[in-house]
Amino acid sequence: MEKAQFHSLVVIQVKVIYCLLAAAGLSVIAVLDLLEDKKMFAAVAAGFSLMLVLYAGYLLLRRKKRSSPYPEWILVGLLSIFTLFGMNQSSQVVHWVYFVPIYTYFLFPFRVASYITLVYSVALVLLVLNNYDSYMRLQLLFTYAACYTFSVMYALVNERNNQGLTEIVNTDPLTQVYNQHQLGLDLNKEMTRADRQRSQLVLLAVATPAAWHQLKVEDYEQRLSYLGKKLRKSLRNYDACYRLNTDDFVILMPHSELAEAEELKQQIHQAMQSSRYRELQQLAMHAEGYRPDDDSDSLTDRVMEALHAA
Repeated sequence: MEKAQFHSLVVIQVKVIYCLLAAAGLSVIAVLDLLEDKKMFAAVAAGFSLMLVLYAGYLLLRRKKRSSPYPEWILVGLLSIFTLFGMNQSSQVVHWVYFVPIYTYFLFPFRVASYITLVYSVALVLLVLNNYDSYMRLQLLFTYAACYTFSVMYALVNERNNQGLTEIVNTDPLTQVYNQHQLGLDLNKEMTRADRQRSQLVLLAVATPAAWHQLKVEDYEQRLSYLGKKLRKSLRNYDACYRLNTDDFVILMPHSELAEAEELKQQIHQAMQSSRYRELQQLAMHAEGYRPDDDSDSLTDRVMEALHAA
């Protein structure tokens, strides 16, 4: 199993465990509400618990990162509607609002979750200011702010840990080529070898078609994965391919000259003629050779600037 696939599998398993734990907690709440003869709230808690169990099963069956998280949107949407509209019907619903930011940051990436919780928080503050007295306003908003702050801090720590794990894994899980962090490590090593052996070193940059950036996320990632697969098949035995943070690709060609890079460009161009995506038939590429005064950043920057200036 590839390290990137192993990392993705571990993330899914952790998410499943958290889903089941949250479902167990909601089941306890449902039982307590039922014992207090609050049947509607018991049904809501049991419903969300069941949805979490189904969602956990869905993750286990898919075992793959999805580009369009429809189940997550449905879960958060239902919870947000229930809390915002239910607050006008019963004070018991108020306690559910504290769960929304935690739930949202758990289900979504940090940036998406931040947008969702920001919109939700504005709506919540307006409702609280219009429907509750000053004492209840202070209590509700202070407790919600505490939960929101905890959620953001936890999500930030989790985001940083995920970035660190991604660098350790060194392989991009979408395209199955190396990531930019690994490029820096390998390029420094190959530069040292080129200086020691007085050999040549070439970087070949490949631009992702600009039209792809206007696509939906799912379509964009599908094409990006396809391009990565095509590039991997075109490599020589001692070449290595990397996906940059800009979503462009770089091919590291040790012991090679610019003439060999031109040959590889022709091979890639030929392979793209049978592509299912017409944009790849006119793929932009550019090669730059290593100079003695280069470091890894300057060589990468030079080849990318020339690629996009062409």
